[in-house]
Amino acid sequence: MRKIDYHMHTWFSGDSEADPREHVKQAIALGLDEICFTDHRDFDYPIDSFELDIEKYYQMIMFLKEEFKDHIIIKWGIEIGLDMNYQKEINELINRYPFDFVIGSIHVINHTEFYYGDFFKGLVKEDAHRYFFEETLRCVKNFDCFNVLGHLDYIMRYGPYENKKVDYNKYQDIIDEIFKTLITKEKGIEINTSGYAVNGNCGFPNYQQIKRYYDLGGKIITIGTDSHTSDRVGQYINDVVEHLKKIGFKDVSTFTKRSCDLNER
Repeated sequence: MRKIDYHMHTWFSGDSEADPREHVKQAIALGLDEICFTDHRDFDYPIDSFELDIEKYYQMIMFLKEEFKDHIIIKWGIEIGLDMNYQKEINELINRYPFDFVIGSIHVINHTEFYYGDFFKGLVKEDAHRYFFEETLRCVKNFDCFNVLGHLDYIMRYGPYENKKVDYNKYQDIIDEIFKTLITKEKGIEINTSGYAVNGNCGFPNYQQIKRYYDLGGKIITIGTDSHTSDRVGQYINDVVEHLKKIGFKDVSTFTKRSCDLNER
């Protein structure tokens, strides 16, 4: 199974100051087979700006792709914030550029976000989490411009609750519908290893949910660290690979010009 990091942020993202070249050097040092840069673009992120200079971003990644072509495969992608209030703008942006790979993530719901906590105001945990998964389902049903859904359950990272963890039994019907929708539309999910900092032994989502996705027929899966600093590039990739093998995956998925390169498809 190939070792990839398909979720990395650099100084082109509003929340990172990382040098993309250092990301590449770290990936090579760790023996990764392929990486993909996925800098942020959100149309309505409160407080912080998630604008993206796409032309300069493209030029930099293409330069690195050529510079390191004998050492590692480099792809050019984006993490787009899926937002039903900006469906037209999001689709136009994605279709305007030759991205290899697009992560669709839920960062904002109806002009409220999670990091600063505005989304959670007046909501008990069960209602907040249900709202998040319902909106995720709505987005995956209505958007076709992405390749994989980003960090499915990372909502547990935030919220003013003593126990932030997701109680999956309360939302499994919605999560199953998310998985089935993705599978029908030939979209995938990622294992986002930033979740290890929260969960201790798994990413976003956990391996029980990954197995559920697999058992429902899901085949398209990527691994990404969501690294905003170069020292996190490749973190926990080896552990994820071993878990994916145990679940039954033959390989991870990679993408070129938004087309899946998965070996067994």
